[in-house]
Amino acid sequence: MKKDIRLRLPFYTLLGILMVSFALHMYFLIDHPGSNFIRIPTEQLEQMVEQGEIDEYTATLKEHTWKYGSRDAYLYVKMANQLLEHGVYGYDTHNTGEIVKNAFVTPGYPLILVGLIVVAEILNADQMSIIKLFNMFLSIGTVLLIFLIAKKLFPNPWVGVVASGIYAFYFPPLHYFRMALTEVPGIFFFCLSIYIFLIALETGTKRFHLLFAVFFCYTVLIRPVIAPLVMIGFIVLCMKHWRDVKKWIEVGLIWFAGALLVMGPWVIRNYIAFDEFILLSTHSGNSWIAGSNPYNLYDFRDYLQEMEKLGMDEKEYAHMKIMEGFQTDFGLWLSWFTVGKTYELFKIPDGIYFYSHWLLTYIKKIHQFLVILALITAIVSRKREVMGISAILVTYILFSNLFLTIPRYGFFITPIIFLLCGYAICTCLGIIGTKRWWRF
Repeated sequence: MKKDIRLRLPFYTLLGILMVSFALHMYFLIDHPGSNFIRIPTEQLEQMVEQGEIDEYTATLKEHTWKYGSRDAYLYVKMANQLLEHGVYGYDTHNTGEIVKNAFVTPGYPLILVGLIVVAEILNADQMSIIKLFNMFLSIGTVLLIFLIAKKLFPNPWVGVVASGIYAFYFPPLHYFRMALTEVPGIFFFCLSIYIFLIALETGTKRFHLLFAVFFCYTVLIRPVIAPLVMIGFIVLCMKHWRDVKKWIEVGLIWFAGALLVMGPWVIRNYIAFDEFILLSTHSGNSWIAGSNPYNLYDFRDYLQEMEKLGMDEKEYAHMKIMEGFQTDFGLWLSWFTVGKTYELFKIPDGIYFYSHWLLTYIKKIHQFLVILALITAIVSRKREVMGISAILVTYILFSNLFLTIPRYGFFITPIIFLLCGYAICTCLGIIGTKRWWRF
């Protein structure tokens, strides 16, 4: 009897974590704290413009952003409504009010929003209320997926309990699920893709490999920077079937079929609409230039003036500045693209700057401890499963560091960080109990 309880205790604990996660989400949904969700009266905005605190463009955005949580969130919802009302796909990045047609952002998240807006219309409900509820269940679902991933990877079920528990109490998901942004759906589908991949690797069935390809490619259409992570999956597959080249080819073709199924229509649409090959989006130029200012040493106004003078687009100019920087001050630019940008990804748990509470200081310190613990674990552990997870984290950081790095993008990879933390904490507790230091 005691043995049965001991075996079931991790699952009972997980159930408790899920219930607490639901309660926390409900609190933030109802109470709705955060200065970015507070509506600023029109009169106050006009006064702020008159006093020069903000410009008219920012004031126009602030009339709407309180409801959606941010500028990008408002423009995403506006984009989805444009697609429904006018049948035109385009992201109006300058909020001109015009009907724009472009490939500025990938279609993964806008199509989700379109579906949610249709549901809101059927139910005669507020669009953002439906979006928040959808995000809430995805956010709680991510807690469960982290446990399931850990259960596939490690024999100790407490690794998953610890990892999912950390995510359940982590602050950014409680902030982001109330916003119409890519983070919550992107993280959920990313975790779902990993879980399906582990099932496919375990069973070897074509069905699960195709499912993995479909869900992973759809996640790429939400968060394009993760695309290179598929290489890690293929390397793991090859290592498992290292003598079976036919298996490599078979799975590779299945993944390619999944990619064609998901991404093919988007590529075809772009070629028909713009007569050019656009695999993901045209947004990368903006991210390149935003990430080409080491430690914010230079004035972006000078960048924009020089770019206009040279007649370059953002991507061309950013590449020129990066090449020029490495040639003239190699140490500065190398440190920026490695340590500097990594620090920018993880320096704070994103979203805390919208809140004022004495707990935030401790939340920030715990966040920093978890990131450091994960990085140390990634460096020192020689367990195959941990090395695979570490490869995901390192690859994500390397490719993210090519572009703009902000804590919002660091938040995306936190499930991987917490899996490493869960393993490290459980292993250290086991080491303390058995004094077998080689286990790590």
